[in-house]
Amino acid sequence: MPLDPIFGHFHWAALVASPTTIAVKIALPLFYFTLHGWFATAMAVLALFRPYEPWYFPGTKLQLPLTPGIFPKRQAKLATAVATTITDTLLTTSDIRVQVESLLTEQNIYATVSLFVDSVLLEFRDTAKLHRLASDLAELSPTLLHHFIESTIDGLQSGKETRVTTITEKLFDQVIINVKINPEQSSEIASRIIEAFLTPGKLRSLVITILSPQNINAIDESIQIHAGGPYRILARIIGVKRVCYEWRNFLEKEPDESEKVIGELIKRFGIQNQIAQAIQTFDMKSLPLQSIAKLKQNLVQFVETFLLEHKQDLLDAVTKIQGETLASVRAAVQRFNPESIPQPWIDRTKADLSTFAYAYLKRELGVLLEKAIPALGMYALITRKIELFSPAQLEKLVRRVCDRELHWLEFFGAFIGFVMGISQVIINALFP
Repeated sequence: MPLDPIFGHFHWAALVASPTTIAVKIALPLFYFTLHGWFATAMAVLALFRPYEPWYFPGTKLQLPLTPGIFPKRQAKLATAVATTITDTLLTTSDIRVQVESLLTEQNIYATVSLFVDSVLLEFRDTAKLHRLASDLAELSPTLLHHFIESTIDGLQSGKETRVTTITEKLFDQVIINVKINPEQSSEIASRIIEAFLTPGKLRSLVITILSPQNINAIDESIQIHAGGPYRILARIIGVKRVCYEWRNFLEKEPDESEKVIGELIKRFGIQNQIAQAIQTFDMKSLPLQSIAKLKQNLVQFVETFLLEHKQDLLDAVTKIQGETLASVRAAVQRFNPESIPQPWIDRTKADLSTFAYAYLKRELGVLLEKAIPALGMYALITRKIELFSPAQLEKLVRRVCDRELHWLEFFGAFIGFVMGISQVIINALFP
């Protein structure tokens, strides 16, 4: 029985008459459809990436359909979709916060601080870097000091600066109120007081001022009013007013002799020793609480007033000592030797810094992340990175992720073609 064309019908009787011909009749459709399915799928996969650039009809500016490939053509939309998926689903703010909180432990903070401190100390062992750092800090120190003083006083003047008050109060509470003066210091202070305030000449002038006619009359009247009977009679006998006038005349007319007398009395009375003893035994804590509070308030007011009234003087002083400041800072940094720092002090510093950093981050982590995550611009960053990929890089990236799946997709197309070939053979056999 003659055979029909390759994909024509055949009769069941032909199976007995010509097996080889029938095998070819069956194999050819299977091979054709399998190859067709694989090729169509491979072309579809290839069309995802190729061509990279648009193609045009020869001699025209008309772009050929399906050029460039799907991924190169829709790269911007792909970048937007990937960025949206990552920022809205895969890498959300809550996810980042949970991850950061899981990493924010005292051990991790201490390890980070320890590494930072060790790195800084290691850098200080480099002489060239140390000298360069010393020069940079020295040049910057006058400007920083000038800005610090100016901003502090301006803030104090506007009422927004509270650091001066706080520092002065802490200095008073921790230093001044607990100060203890030893005998040598009290003797030195008493000596300076005698030399500056209680000299014979100043005491003579003070007594002359006190013994004015009005004051002498007031003294006599007070004695007559308040003194008892015997003392009032004794004052009349002695003549207090006359004694006071005589003493005043002596001080006025005999300045040299009167100053010698006063100096001798100061020595004989031991005024300097008495002042030194009073200074040494003075304890500010023994004062009433109201007096201590008032003294603290007066000290704060004095410091603030001094800064406000001498702002320009302080700024001028900073300008004048600019050279000394540069030299001092440079010398201090250059003399710094990390090996001279005791290891217990370094360990304690690391522990203090890590404790402070841990407490601060634990308290402010939410606020910091709310400000930091939007500032990172993850969406824009991911979009820009994908858009900057070349078509070849994009194809390489996608194939690296799902190359195996794409190959299986081609095999699946071949399988579909094979199934269609079998279906065609069965249809031809059943419906000749």
